[in-house]
Amino acid sequence: MRFKIPKQQPESFRASALYLAGLVKGLSPDRVEFVERRNLHTDNPRAAAAVMDATAAQSKRCKQPAYHFIITFDPKDAAAGKVTPEVKRKVAQQVIERMGLSEHQLMVYSHKDTDHPHMHFLVNRIHPAMHVAYDRHQDGRRLTGIVHELAREHGLNILRNREYERQLGRDMEEQGLQPTDADYWQARRDGRETRSRFGEEEVSHLREVLYADFRGAENWADLSQRLAAKGITMERKGQGLILTDGEREAKLSDMGKGVRFRTLEERFGEGFDDYMARRTTEIARTDRQPDERIDTRDLDDAERRTVEGFMAEEPEASPGEAAVRRFDDADMDYRYWGQVEASYRTAAGKVRYAERQQTFQEKQEGRDRSWLEKRSRSLDDILAKVYRDGAKARTIWDALEDKHGILDAERMVQEDPFILGAVRGVRMGESRSAARKEAKRYYRYLAERRRKWRDAVNRLGHTQYQIEQARRRVAQAVRDFELLRQIAGTPETLRATMLEKIRQRARALSHVTERAIRQANLSDERRKQLHRAWRTAQERKLERERKRERGRAIGLDLGTFDD
Repeated sequence: MRFKIPKQQPESFRASALYLAGLVKGLSPDRVEFVERRNLHTDNPRAAAAVMDATAAQSKRCKQPAYHFIITFDPKDAAAGKVTPEVKRKVAQQVIERMGLSEHQLMVYSHKDTDHPHMHFLVNRIHPAMHVAYDRHQDGRRLTGIVHELAREHGLNILRNREYERQLGRDMEEQGLQPTDADYWQARRDGRETRSRFGEEEVSHLREVLYADFRGAENWADLSQRLAAKGITMERKGQGLILTDGEREAKLSDMGKGVRFRTLEERFGEGFDDYMARRTTEIARTDRQPDERIDTRDLDDAERRTVEGFMAEEPEASPGEAAVRRFDDADMDYRYWGQVEASYRTAAGKVRYAERQQTFQEKQEGRDRSWLEKRSRSLDDILAKVYRDGAKARTIWDALEDKHGILDAERMVQEDPFILGAVRGVRMGESRSAARKEAKRYYRYLAERRRKWRDAVNRLGHTQYQIEQARRRVAQAVRDFELLRQIAGTPETLRATMLEKIRQRARALSHVTERAIRQANLSDERRKQLHRAWRTAQERKLERERKRERGRAIGLDLGTFDD
């Protein structure tokens, strides 16, 4: 067994019911094995759909009352005689009950026209008595558990298809165990490691810990310092921000009501991208400046004694404390450059997106121009069939629009056709020539052709305006990207910088002990992060040693075999 919830949900009960009943052209009613209904007086697709539409109309808030999902069975089970109509009816009843749909109007169509026996569930989300919508939140997770339970109860196979694997992935993502598919492949393209997501409990804890920081911060720099004290940094991602501890991440919007990207930008009076450009300059300058500490040999005796006195008063740090501090600095330095890299990727993405939009609009301009030419020829054609001088009639109409406006000019032409010039043909009393009859017949469509031509003109004008806007966006995106590029260098330079920061962090981590981390004078959150990084490094080191040992063992075995 397996389930599928189509991404494209139905917009019409009637069309869905007719399709599932095989009453649509190209299908046959013979595909239906049986029909089950709940809370409906009939299984006639038209009548049942009308009742469901009337019930759905009782809710003003629900915009998509029709709900459709599929339960499929393994062909091997069908060949073994396990998927009988009785079993399918029983499974349908159990799915309805366990999904909490027993009181809703629904129809179940069992189809037999494919190798995979399957059932379609067409559900009205609006409750027939309370008129509230069925909540589809996490319906995939519910169906995953239900399908597993029913497969075990009825001795059926579980088909682990893409939908099932995707749902498992969603469950793991929600628990913070793995990144999304999009994040995984984007990280692969960028040549970086993926990060998992914070679990729900961890997000709640993070929200409580950072509540005062988000409310009390006065600007982006202040907020960054507050978060950094707890080992959290902000990074650009898509159209918003994420918070990360280096290994896991959470959306900014997860931090509660009022903590929104645009809201913070308005409150601080500065865009995050502008702040990061300024911050990148500071990081790069600090990172590349030579050591400017004063050599005490250049001081006189009094100055030297003063400096030595200050140094003597400094609290003595233990080697373990110093190692933790060095690792803390190296880790945050790496994370800060990670922010730069994220901003760099975002700026480059904005350039690509803006250029694609400009290219699309430029192609659209060609299509709109062709359409305008077609509508213009159509207008000229009908004017030539109504008036003796079609070109002159069009010129007069253009002048009327310029003088009186579009609507008034159209009204004047409708009231007096001769305002545009002499009409083709001749009228003698009640009799008309063939040309006059043709002119009268085509005159009825004249205003419509003019409106279509006007619409084409407006469409082309709108597209040209969009092209100008797109060119401005491209120019702005290129300027922003070039600013970061001047600071951070080429992608290769930035990648080399990131690799060096990773090496510095690894070297600093190699001198840290678990005991020193626990005794370090850092915030609880930061100590937890450093301890997690240390434990991960130890596990990787142990795994590498095990691989080497297995390699030696295989080598010894091969040597013995050769002997």
